[in-house]
Amino acid sequence: MNAPFQDELLQGGTPENEAVDTTTYTQEGDSAAPLDRSGQRAATVQVKEAVFVNKEWDQLAYPYRTRWIAWCIITAGWASSLAAVMMRGGAVEWFMLSVFSMIIIISGLAPIMAAKGLTAMRMMPQEMTREGGQLEISLKIKRSLLIPIVWIAISDETSNESSSENTKISVRSVLIPMFRQEMNYRYTLHNLRRGRYPFEPISITVGDWLGLSAIHKRLYTAGEFVVLPGLPHADQVHKAERARGTALYAVQSLTADPSTDHLGDAGREEIKAAVSAAGLGPDSRPYREGDSLRHLDWRSAAKGRGLQTKIHPLERPAKTVIAVDTLASAYGQDDRLFDACVGWASLALAQSASLGHAVTLLLGQGSPVMQSSVDGGTQSDLSEMLHAMALLRADGKGSLAGRLAEESNLQARGSTILVFTADWRGGRSWGELAGFAGEQGCRLELFIITRSNVPTFAMREQQKWLESGGVKVTWLHVPSSMNALPYAEEGGDNHELA
Repeated sequence: MNAPFQDELLQGGTPENEAVDTTTYTQEGDSAAPLDRSGQRAATVQVKEAVFVNKEWDQLAYPYRTRWIAWCIITAGWASSLAAVMMRGGAVEWFMLSVFSMIIIISGLAPIMAAKGLTAMRMMPQEMTREGGQLEISLKIKRSLLIPIVWIAISDETSNESSSENTKISVRSVLIPMFRQEMNYRYTLHNLRRGRYPFEPISITVGDWLGLSAIHKRLYTAGEFVVLPGLPHADQVHKAERARGTALYAVQSLTADPSTDHLGDAGREEIKAAVSAAGLGPDSRPYREGDSLRHLDWRSAAKGRGLQTKIHPLERPAKTVIAVDTLASAYGQDDRLFDACVGWASLALAQSASLGHAVTLLLGQGSPVMQSSVDGGTQSDLSEMLHAMALLRADGKGSLAGRLAEESNLQARGSTILVFTADWRGGRSWGELAGFAGEQGCRLELFIITRSNVPTFAMREQQKWLESGGVKVTWLHVPSSMNALPYAEEGGDNHELA
């Protein structure tokens, strides 16, 4: 039985030891879009809304800047006061000169001196997590001169290089160090999506309390983390609430009950059954002296094929080929659809490794082939494969079926080929691959990821045609928990929301 199938947000932040300004999430588009009747993503209202939110936040979080017009007026006033002191030297003239001089010292010289000798360090307890997981990051800012009458704004940003949508997560905060030489700021990234996330240089702005000056610096600190593919569980539901006059905030809903993903459970059972069936059924080889007579293939001998010895699964490890389709047109620039495809494939990979199968991983068109050892591989083999899957992008060209047919060395006799794709329209190529796999004595299963709740007539016809050719088709859905947007939250695991 096929599995049934089914078819953003800013967060405030404060440092550990000082007041906070803002912590934000920004992105240039979201893949969670409404669906049309064909089961694919329609032109995207949600994406437009996300872009609108970005423009709104860019207006609210306009970079701090020096007020040059105000400084021109202050400079003119100071020069006039100095001229008046030299000409008249009265108390009023001296008072005005003192006021303008203090403004220049406090709002001009103090930020410039405070910006000298600044250093930054980024620390992460781990550099790898899973899809839908979280990561805690700490920033440590040090300064050489203890200038008390300034504020320091920090901005940290990372982007997902594996996403075609250029998804970014930004964190901004304002610290008032006073007489402290070292400042710490800690934040946590939630609902992280599959991919590689390199950090941008830390942007630091030093300003005065009157808001007249802003000294900008960019401190280059190397750092990145990788989010491995997987299928997150919807343990907590987040609601988007709007704070008046500020950005969007993602807060946990205390009234929402954890929902059970029945469709996901059914899909997991299908993959488990497909992986467990890999290598089942006896094969045969020429008879060797010493083979047990109980294992002789008497039917083959009766047909004049000579003496053959049956080989059972216990005598040889099952061989599984897992192929991930990276054809760009198959996903329609829907990153979450592709992430779900890679997540389901990673589940099959993990289950195959746990059963001791020899796994061959084909990461799309034009990507290198990765293989585990004959005895099922080690934990390092699995980690290396998952890491390679985390870096995948849906930018492939050409047919994956053609690539599999060309790589004849992948299909060892008796192996099982599991193909994960969203290209349900490519029935002809999958049918040709099924015929080729049959000639090689392999079994082919096709797992098609879709956002649709109900299969369309065209989908059902494609499935009937493929299954008539001996290809088992399983429809897998995009888990609803994968639609949650990443967001940043102040503090770490022990931080309590106000």
